[in-house]
Amino acid sequence: MLTPALNAHTDLQRHHVAVSVHGPLTTPEHAAALTTACLPLPRNYGLLVNLSQVTVVTEAGLEGLRHLASAARAAGHRIAFVCSELLLRSELILSDLDTLAPVLQADEQAFPLVGFAA
Repeated sequence: MLTPALNAHTDLQRHHVAVSVHGPLTTPEHAAALTTACLPLPRNYGLLVNLSQVTVVTEAGLEGLRHLASAARAAGHRIAFVCSELLLRSELILSDLDTLAPVLQADEQAFPLVGFAA
């Protein structure tokens, strides 16, 4: 079974952590791995999750994204999801993920939403 590759980058200037997901997001284990890669965050840091390279997402993956958004917000962090692929972005929005966190087309749109002033 394929597993997602997760790449994380901490932007010290913009005060956020960016995590990119490459591959499938289909099982509770995939979602748990993403949550582990994203949380906990440094205090006063936001979270940008780029899903543009996700190849397939299931209800388990969507539920994991909803849980991640809720957990990040409960911990006081700003969060945004980015997906440049129109069909996947539409699926994320239709699953109501955008009611928990913005679902945007490009990282540049998310930077001002997730970053904290120094």
